[in-house]
Amino acid sequence: MSESDGKKNGIGTALKLGIFLGLIGAVSAALLSGVDAMTRKPIKQAELRKISKALTQVLPPFDNVPADDKKVVKAPDGRKVTFYIAKKDGKIVGVAGAGYSPKGFAGKIYVMVGFNPTGAVREVIVTKQGETPGLGTVVTDRVREKTIFDLFGKKKEEKGLPPNRVLDSFNGLVAAKGTPWKVKKDGGQIDFVTGATISSRAVTDAVYCVASALEANKTAILGL
Repeated sequence: MSESDGKKNGIGTALKLGIFLGLIGAVSAALLSGVDAMTRKPIKQAELRKISKALTQVLPPFDNVPADDKKVVKAPDGRKVTFYIAKKDGKIVGVAGAGYSPKGFAGKIYVMVGFNPTGAVREVIVTKQGETPGLGTVVTDRVREKTIFDLFGKKKEEKGLPPNRVLDSFNGLVAAKGTPWKVKKDGGQIDFVTGATISSRAVTDAVYCVASALEANKTAILGL
């Protein structure tokens, strides 16, 4: 075999290999696209269910679909906040805002804040966090404590969300322009958990972000 023949064979082999790899890439891309299309809808449905559950926890009874009646605005510091309008018999009975703080001990902390039609905080829940179990989670979680009724299989019926002294500190508050809320350790009025001050501050920051966004966009959101 001559040198030229060897080169031709080498080029042919490289070309075949390139075509083969290209086909594999095309098939892989098609498969990934198909899997993405198949999983996108279930993921979206799961997110909607999670949002709907959170809305029922922080808002009074409503007869519309708040997830279909939402507005995205910016807080004064530039963070985006999504608001969901709750109505009953065509009248606004409350509004809920979803926002976050990047200042958590383990990253972002996401909250859903329910407001009365006047703009005062009604309820607060944390929807996503990665805080330290037993420390930061004392700030973020609402857990119903077991009672003697649970020991005998007779659960006492309790209405409303389980209490959380930090999250409940926001109830009734209205954001004032340029005056961020602070935990008591920093001279503010929001309760905090010793040993989880960072988590307490982050939750406070997240809730104030949502509340300040509502106050700054009250006309667009509530028509006030």
